[in-house]
Amino acid sequence: MKNLVRAFVLAVAGIGFGTALAVDTASAADVVQVRQSVMKEMAGHGKAIKKYLKGHKNPKKASRLGTPGDVEFRAAAMGGLANRLASFFPKGTGAGEYAGKTRAKAEIWADWAGFQAAAKKLAGAAGKLEAAAATGDKAKIGAAMKGIGKSCGGCHRKFQVPKKKKTKKMKKAS
Repeated sequence: MKNLVRAFVLAVAGIGFGTALAVDTASAADVVQVRQSVMKEMAGHGKAIKKYLKGHKNPKKASRLGTPGDVEFRAAAMGGLANRLASFFPKGTGAGEYAGKTRAKAEIWADWAGFQAAAKKLAGAAGKLEAAAATGDKAKIGAAMKGIGKSCGGCHRKFQVPKKKKTKKMKKAS
């Protein structure tokens, strides 16, 4: 429930303050933190929608996965954030300036037109998800979620440094 409230607040704040996020009004470190929060929000909504689509054998547990209305709300939140995605990447907030704090590649700003095109593709996929969620049809929602996955993955592969894989420490033989 906290994630739903936070997503609503972010969506309303984005509408109220416009689409541009200026570095001069907030420190670049704050911009990076907001950007990371937005990405986590979008991932959280996506995961919740996937769980809803998967369902559960136990009816009691299945009822906790949400309703078509919840999916519609999450899709709308994702759409609102996706439409403003590029505004969360102002110049001066890249990995060079914040190495270790952000996984954004310098290619974002070097290929700004390509990044904006990728962001528009995500916004289009999010619009399709919103339309599918409004129908309440799980098959349509599932197909739209595949579009979201392709859009996210395409952008992440090109513009995001991969996560470092965690290594397992081997136990010493006693």
